[in-house]
Formats: sequence, C-alpha cells, structure tokens
Amino acid sequence: MPCLAELAIVDANGRLAAMLYRGQDAQIRTDLVLPSKGWAKTVGLSSAEGMTVTRGDESVYQGRLALDATQKLQFTQRISEIDSRVRITVAYTALAELAAEGLYFRVNIPWREFNSGTAEIGGRTVTLPTELPANVNLLYNASATELRAMSPAGDLWWSATMNAALPVNLQDKSTESPKAFTYWIYLHRGTLPSGTQGSFTIDLAIDGIPDTTSAALSIEPESSRYLFHGFGGNYAFQIESPVTAYTLEHINSRWARTEITLVDWEPENENSSTADTDYGRFIENDKPGSRLRHEFELMRTLKRKGIPFAASVWRLPEWMLADRATKGPNDRQRIIDPAMFDELIESLTAYILYARDFYGVEPDLFSFNEPDLGIRILLTPEEHRDAVRRIGSHFASMGLSTKMLLGDTSHARGTHEYVLPAAEDPEALQYAGAISFHSWNGASPEQYQAWADLAERLGLPLLVAELGTDPSGWQGRAYDSYWYGINELQLYQDILTHARPQGTMYWEFTADYSLVRLQGDEIIPTGRFWLTKQLSNLTPPMSTALASASSHDKVMVTAFRAGDVYTIHIANISAARDAVLTGLPAEIASWRAVLTTEDSGFKELDPLTPADGSLSLQLPARSLLTLTNLPVPQAEPVPPTP
Repeated sequence: MPCLAELAIVDANGRLAAMLYRGQDAQIRTDLVLPSKGWAKTVGLSSAEGMTVTRGDESVYQGRLALDATQKLQFTQRISEIDSRVRITVAYTALAELAAEGLYFRVNIPWREFNSGTAEIGGRTVTLPTELPANVNLLYNASATELRAMSPAGDLWWSATMNAALPVNLQDKSTESPKAFTYWIYLHRGTLPSGTQGSFTIDLAIDGIPDTTSAALSIEPESSRYLFHGFGGNYAFQIESPVTAYTLEHINSRWARTEITLVDWEPENENSSTADTDYGRFIENDKPGSRLRHEFELMRTLKRKGIPFAASVWRLPEWMLADRATKGPNDRQRIIDPAMFDELIESLTAYILYARDFYGVEPDLFSFNEPDLGIRILLTPEEHRDAVRRIGSHFASMGLSTKMLLGDTSHARGTHEYVLPAAEDPEALQYAGAISFHSWNGASPEQYQAWADLAERLGLPLLVAELGTDPSGWQGRAYDSYWYGINELQLYQDILTHARPQGTMYWEFTADYSLVRLQGDEIIPTGRFWLTKQLSNLTPPMSTALASASSHDKVMVTAFRAGDVYTIHIANISAARDAVLTGLPAEIASWRAVLTTEDSGFKELDPLTPADGSLSLQLPARSLLTLTNLPVPQAEPVPPTP
C-alpha cells in the first residue's frame, strides 16, 4: 500500500488505509460507496470495474461502480499531498439511471483512539461513545464544510475540509472490523438520473503526540526454540527482469521457489501413451530466449549457489483440464481432468528429468500453488492427498529425489486442516519433504502455532512459501512503499515468533512485487529492499531461534544463534522510542549495529558496548535495528589505475 510522501497510505483500490503523523499511523480510511435502493447491494472502490491506476505526485484512480450490468457510475479519483494535507478529489458521471440510495464518500476514524473523545460537525461538538448507543448507531447529522475529531487525552486530532457544504451523517461502527466511527458524506441523495455529473474535494489532516514509551527487550542466549534455515524468496514471475540477477547477487537466499510452466513445456499432448514419452517433442520447446530457457537456467543458478528450492505449478495446459469448455486459461479453480492425470504426471516427470539431465539440477520440492483456493488448480483435501501419493510415488519410481510439498495453501488461517488427509496417510507422507503455507493477510498467533505444531508432529520442515501481506498489492504497484515494507517487517517478526518456520520465501525477488525500482538501466533499491537484505544477510544460516520478549506491542524482537555467532533483529514499527535490551551473552564485548529507516538503508552504526549484559538503545521511527557479532564484510580491493 503506497504512499504519496508516506503521509497518506492508499491501497491498490484507491482507498485511504491510514495516515501517518510523527512516525505513527492511524487507521483513517476512505471509500466511495454506491448502495442500491434499500441497501440490498453496496459497491465501493474495492469492487470497481476496469480500474486503472496512475501513481505519482498526484495518483489517479479511474473505474466504474456497477450495481448491475447496466447501472454503472464512472468515476475518477485523484489523491495528492498539499501543505501537509491529503487532498482527495472525486469526479463522477452516471452512465445510466442508477436506482440507488445515493452516492456517498465514507471516512472512518479509528474507534480505539477516538472513543470517549469528541467530534465536531458544522460547529456542533459530539462526544464519541465508548459503547454503541442502544438500538441506534447514528450519533449526529448536519450540513458542514469542516469535520474534526480529537482523542479523549487530546493527543491525536484529525480534521477534514470540503469544498462545499454537504450533509454528513456520523455513525458508530464499533460492530465492524476494524472498529470505527464513520462519517457518511452525501455526494448525491436518491436515484441518479442518467448523465448526472458531480465533483467533490476533501482535504484531510492529522497530527498528534505519538506513543514514545520505552520498551524493555530481552533474549535468552542459551535457549533453543527451532532450527531456522534462513530467509529466501520466490523467483516465479517476471524472472527475465534484471531484478532477478540483482537480488540473487545482493540478497543471501537460503530457500527459493520457482514456477514449472507446463503450458510451455507441453502445450499439446506429445502423444497418447504415458508409457512411451516422446522427449523430442518436449525438448524442442526449450528455445533460446524462451520462458522455459529462463526457467531452467534460473534453476541451475540456484543449484550452483547452493539454494534449495521448491518448484510449483500455477497453470496447466488446457488439454489437461476438465472444465476447458467453460473456463479460460486465466480463470481460477480449474479442475484437472481425471483421465489426464497420468499425462500430467508424465509431463512433470519429463520436465524434472530434463532439468536434471541437461541442466544438472532437480527441485527439492514440488507443489501445486494454493490448491485450497484454486490459484489456479483446485484440489480438495482428499484430492491433494491422492496427488501427493500418485506424483510422489512416480517420482520415486523414476529415481528422482524431488519430494512433495504438502499444503502450499493460500493463507495460514486454519488451513493446516487442509493438509491433514495427506498428513494422516502413511503412504502419502512417505513422499513428503516439507509442509507450507502462504502468509497473505496474516493470521493469529494460534493459527500460526497450529501449523508449527503440525510440522513438528510430522517431523517435517515448515516453509512459508509465499511471504507477503496484501494479495492485491500488485495492482498499481500498491506494494511500492516503505509503509508496506514496515507491514512486511511486522509480518516477518510475527511468523518467526509464532509459526517457528525453517524457511521463508518472500514474494518476490523479481520485478513482481519488486524490492527495487528500475529507472532505465539503473536499479534503485527501496526501503523494502534494505529491510529484506538486513534480515536475510545478517541472520546466520542454519541457526537456532532463541526465546525473546518485548514489553511493547510496537517493538518486536527475534534472535538467532549459530555456534558463537548471534543476530538480534529489533523492529520498531511505530514512533521513535528508547529501549533497553537485556540477556546478552557475556562473551560478546562489542556488537555490530546495522540500521534501516525510511531515510537510509543498511546503515553501519558505531559498534555498541554492553554493560552487564544489557544495552540502552535509541530506536528511530519505523526502523529495523540489527545487532550481530558477524564481521563487517571487507570491501574488494580496488585495482590500481593503469
């Protein structure tokens, strides 16, 4: 979710997701809302049709809100930053008569910060309740050009100024998630006749006194929670980009994941016999410059770097699918034709044998991507178990060492149950090499722990095969923001604390969800790149995760030990504050300190000297501080000028 100047955080659909003040964020949220008569159906920016996004100093979002196939509203929303205020301008046209309750601009302010505080509409001050009023959520309505709100302690204040006086309805939405107080701003009341046009401008401002309370941090250097192989990333889409080579060179990956493009490997069935494979038909598709060639060469590079990797299938050739008459190649939840399953196994096996024999590389693990959700192949839990059995046994019979990756599910929220039929089947389990979930939209500590407990019970490594926060972040490069990177950092720390993974694979180390920006031939690392590199390059491989603790919910600490090497990552995801870190091993007299903030990445600080096993630290706003006794790499000697 990008940025402007990191004052307004805007999601991929053009909705304000948060506003930042003095290093801290508040969940100020906006939306453009079109409800049908009686509110039977409500559409907003997240469901807009034909959305196009242009980002810059002024970001522009254009699309249509559709009540049905004919009732559509065309809109253009512009967002910019002017004099420390966020300006949002909306222009709209009814493309047909819209039988609607009206058109509204919705602004949510967070309930947690503002309950018991005050709100001001049109000169009238209203006390914001701590409990939902009996049988009604309406708090006040009036016509206004200015809106204000203040927290009960007076340490957070928000305001909005509109270009014209409009009716505003203030409601308590503490029953929603996240809890909020909502300003409904009426842009139009009732039915919109065809051709109705209008525009609206609102300026939003926020300021306050951030929470800068200090944090008490600790580690237990002799503890042992789990073995951590290290961080890594996906190399699945846009692998031909120069970003791929850049991350391979500059980020120390310990796990990776690639795509197997069977749609290019066997676009049409090479013959009708699975017992008589025509390898010539396959091999002729591995052409110079082709996607397949890039794929095989990338796998070989991973092998040469000693990076274990999983290879996954997203799409299958249409001739392998049972629903090809009703669905297209880019549709979700595609169904494998049972009559073609042996052909699928033949194609996969031929692909891996070819990679082994011609490129000297074999995937460590194989999976279908997110089969629980069907991105893009859908398997029931039982079908997943049967696929593990059949594919795994065939790989083994052909002398392949590639194992099956159980799960590879779309998220972690209760999806460990998807794996259970395979996990509880001895025949399937013998072919399993690891289990995996993806981290999109996060999970609770208990949901992460369920995955960790299952992996431990099975004696298999747990991998986070896609580590990311927002599955729609690709739209309009919504990921291209330091704020998005801080959310990723928080996710990393949550997963390391609760899921106990052996490896993580960031989505992605290519130009997809890119950690860098391309300006012509120049590659420019972003703050997200430095956060990721700091975690990846300063955590010793095959290390033991240590017990750690923090007294502050905005400061997260994880620690690792490999032999006599220690690394401690301290993520301060909000405003600047002091911290005291205790429990440091007595034998380390000096700590290397590396810091990433919004303004600088992977910055080497002066070494820190502990006293009695503790350090007093200053944590900048939204930062990652890493303490380690890994040596600073020596720069390569510069040859003399001839």
